[in-house]
Amino acid sequence: MTTSDAKKYSQIVEACDIERVFLASNVLPSAADAFSAQVNSVEEAIKTGDIVIDTNVLLIPYGTGSASLMDIIAIYKRLKTEKRIFLPAQVAREFIKNRPNKIAELQQALLDKVSRIATIDKFSFPIMEDIDEYKKLNELIEKVKSIKKEIAKENSELISKINSWEWSDPVNSLYKDVFTRELIIETDGENNDVLEELLRRQHLSIPPGYKDSGKDDLGVGDFLIWKTIIKLGMENKKDIIFVSGDEKADWQHRAGGNGFLPRFELLDEYRRASEGKAFYIIQLSKLLELLRAKQDSVNEIKQEESRIQESNTAEVNCPFCEHKVTSRLGDQPGHSAHPICPNCGQRFHLHRTREGVTIHKPFEKAEKASSLKMESVTCPVCANVNNTKLHADAGSTVDCECNACGLSFPVHRLHDGGVRVSMYGQNLK
Repeated sequence: MTTSDAKKYSQIVEACDIERVFLASNVLPSAADAFSAQVNSVEEAIKTGDIVIDTNVLLIPYGTGSASLMDIIAIYKRLKTEKRIFLPAQVAREFIKNRPNKIAELQQALLDKVSRIATIDKFSFPIMEDIDEYKKLNELIEKVKSIKKEIAKENSELISKINSWEWSDPVNSLYKDVFTRELIIETDGENNDVLEELLRRQHLSIPPGYKDSGKDDLGVGDFLIWKTIIKLGMENKKDIIFVSGDEKADWQHRAGGNGFLPRFELLDEYRRASEGKAFYIIQLSKLLELLRAKQDSVNEIKQEESRIQESNTAEVNCPFCEHKVTSRLGDQPGHSAHPICPNCGQRFHLHRTREGVTIHKPFEKAEKASSLKMESVTCPVCANVNNTKLHADAGSTVDCECNACGLSFPVHRLHDGGVRVSMYGQNLK
C-alpha cells in the first residue's frame, strides 16, 4: 500500500470515528419511517417476492439424495418461469470455487467408510483343526476378507466414475439449465469505491460482512452479495427472500445459537432502497416448505442443514477462563479460527484436525519450541505501528491485529532474521 493509500485510509478511519457518534441516525436515517414500517409474514412475501440464492444453499444437494435434488430443481424452474429467482455473481464465483471441495469430500467419505470395514486374521489353534465349527469360522473370515476386497474394488471404480464427471456432475449440470446468464446478477461500482465502503462499514460494524474482516479478501464476499440484493431491490421494488444457511451475527439477530430475524440495519437499508419493501432470510428447507415441495425432500434437506451447521460449529472452553465459547470453524482438517472469548475478551486459536478440534493460546506452541521476539510492524492498511511477538525461527508466521484499524494481517520471519508483513496475497516490505 502506498503512502497516499495509507493516508486515505486514515482519513476514512477518522471520518468513521466521527460517524460512530451518530451511527444510529446514519443506519436509521428516518426514525419515523423505520418505526412505522409494515413487514408482511414470509408466507405472504413468498407469493410474489424475488428469491436470491446463497452459495451454501447451492452446495447442499451434494449431501442429499437425487429425489431431493430433483424437487429443488423443480422449485427453481418454477421460480425462473415466474422471473423471480436470481443468483448474485459473487455466489456463482464462490460455487465454482467450492464445488471441487464438495466432490473431494464425497470421495474422502467413500474412502473412509470402506477403510473402516474391519477384518481379522484366521484363527491358528492347532488343537481345534479337526473341529468342524472351527473350520467353518475360518472359512467365514476368509469370505469377509474377500468381500472387503470386492467392496474396495467397486469403491475404486465408483471414485473413477466421480472423477470422470469433471465439471459436469449431476448437481452442476442441472444448475446450468436453471441459472442461465440473465439470472446471474453482477454488482455495480468500481473496485476502489467498493473497498472504501466495505472498510467503512467494517470499521463501524455495519452488517453484513464485518465478521469476516480477518479474511485475506477482508470478507468482501458477503458485502458483494448484499450489494446485489440492494440492486435488485432498487430495480424491481419487490420483497426479497434471501435463501441462506448462514446465520452469522452480521446477517441475523440470534437467540439460542440460531438466527431468527435479519439485522435491523439490513431491513431498513433494503426498505429504503426498494421504496418500502421487506427483506427476509430463510433456509432452503423453509423455501421448499413454503412452496409445497414433497415432505420427504423437506425432511432430508433439514437433516443436511443440521449436519452442516453442526460440522461448521465448535463449542469449546476458553483456554484463559474456561468460559464456554461457540465458534464457526470449517469442517475440514486444517481449518482454523481465532475466536474472542465474550467473558474475558482474550483471543485464542482453534484448529480442526482428523482427531478433532485443538485449542491453544496465542504463541503457546511457539513458546515450547523456542524463544519469541518482540517485533514492531507497520499495518499494511493504515500504517499504524504495532508490536507483536514472533517465533525466532525462519519461516515462522503469526497473525497481528492492528490496534488502530482492527485489520488482522500475517507477519513472517525471514531467513535473515527480519520480518515481512503480507496482505491480499502480496508481499509487502
